[in-house]
Amino acid sequence: MIKLGLNILGIGISKPNFIVKSKDLDNKLGLEDGKIEKTTGLKQRYFIDTETPDDLLKRAIDDLLIKTKIDINEIDCIINASATMSQSIPYNAANTHRLLNLDKPIPSFDINMTCLSFLRSLDISSNLFNSYNKILIVTCDIPSIGLDWKNIRTSGIFGDGATATIVEKSESGGVLTSNFETHSIGFDYCEIKGGGYKLPPSKYEGDYKEVSNFEMDGKKLYKLSSKVLPLFIKNSLNKIDLTISDIDWIVPHQASQSSLNHIIKMLDLDKNKVIDIFNRNGNQVASSIPTVLEELIYKKPIKSGDKVLIVGTSAGIGLGLMIWEIP
Repeated sequence: MIKLGLNILGIGISKPNFIVKSKDLDNKLGLEDGKIEKTTGLKQRYFIDTETPDDLLKRAIDDLLIKTKIDINEIDCIINASATMSQSIPYNAANTHRLLNLDKPIPSFDINMTCLSFLRSLDISSNLFNSYNKILIVTCDIPSIGLDWKNIRTSGIFGDGATATIVEKSESGGVLTSNFETHSIGFDYCEIKGGGYKLPPSKYEGDYKEVSNFEMDGKKLYKLSSKVLPLFIKNSLNKIDLTISDIDWIVPHQASQSSLNHIIKMLDLDKNKVIDIFNRNGNQVASSIPTVLEELIYKKPIKSGDKVLIVGTSAGIGLGLMIWEIP
């Protein structure tokens, strides 16, 4: 196997202070008790309330620095892998650089592949260590600002969150393989129509809120994912002569409880290998995968040489996968 050395030095996470339980949403929306949890499988999620997204991101970075005991000025590059923008211009990573009060004008850039932004950033980082020793990858996603509560099957699965991760080159372990595909037949299955040049506010007649909320055709998305994802995973493993039984841990994007259950069933996975934190966090968009990785690294009995399958889907429709061997 060809390895690209990649070590995750640490992951910091941050959740909003405001816990939103499904039973409270039932009451607020005038639904029968237990409706939202039964529909979504989600007991609670965290939403921004009095704090700002910048507060959330800064707390995640502080958590990371405490865990790793790394000085922030040791960082050589910043990647902001958030699915949502702070504002249209400037780019997110410039704001991250500003928040950190760094001593030097290190490079920064954004990667946005919606829910796969972090995974794509890990993949790209593994190819950048000739230029940068330590790379900071951050995510901060606030889906709560764009939810249409008339559709609880879609709006009820999301939660806000932020993460911060430091990676460096490793002489052992690392990326055994990574793979990404785009199945644009599902381009309009998940979308926010407004906010870009297609439907700019200056030329939109009517209430702009109509095109500012997240929309998802769950049935079409589920059907397409069920068709393409299992083969995508199998083919990716075949390239490095591995099977799913060779994998020690599985870190999936927390798209929904039904999608997680379906993947487990389709691939006949050992549930003890799958890190599932959906029912207490929801779908945190790009922040989901690093939050699950944090759960694995700090709370599970991992060891050097363990093989971790990190996998997910994104709006587009994109597929992404990485096999990471723990150094």
